[in-house]
Amino acid sequence: MDFLINIIKRFWIINCFGIFVLSACTPASSQEKLLTSKEGNFSILMPGTILEEVSSPGKGINNQNWTTLKSESIYSVTYSTFPKQIATQRIPKVLQLLIKSANKTNFIQGKQVSQSSVNQSGYNCQDFTLMGKPSTYLQEEIKKKGLNINNKLLYQRSLLCMKNNYAVEALIITPSSEELKTNGASFIKSLNLKP
Repeated sequence: MDFLINIIKRFWIINCFGIFVLSACTPASSQEKLLTSKEGNFSILMPGTILEEVSSPGKGINNQNWTTLKSESIYSVTYSTFPKQIATQRIPKVLQLLIKSANKTNFIQGKQVSQSSVNQSGYNCQDFTLMGKPSTYLQEEIKKKGLNINNKLLYQRSLLCMKNNYAVEALIITPSSEELKTNGASFIKSLNLKP
């Protein structure tokens, strides 16, 4: 179980860091573009200019991350592969650990606003929303990229899906509850997983 927890922590921290590294590079335009990943068997509508990063943070994890920035909002989708297949019956527990890790990594006394289980094309998914003041780590990473989020309440909505030895996550982080409800919800719903 320790091996699995280490993988989860590494997965979440690397994905968050990759999102903020990429988001600072180019501001997004307002037009949506269909991103299709052949390796990850998914497509999603991304708002604006898409930046891609591939990383191998270690322990056999490989990530492919696509990110756009729209105003103060970050939109991202990540496809990750793990070194070992995760047993189907363990996936719900792994997803719960990832949600807790996201809350601890990104927020100070973060609050889980909502969570629901979704099954899409054979993937076990969790659709969840977190909110809170950004953690020091998150503030520093975002500040390096020229965004000012100090003392702002941030919202994060994710659709995190797992199957076998891979995961796909669509994620929006924004200071605007309205952006989360409108464009964020459309973004999350546009994730199309293929069997």
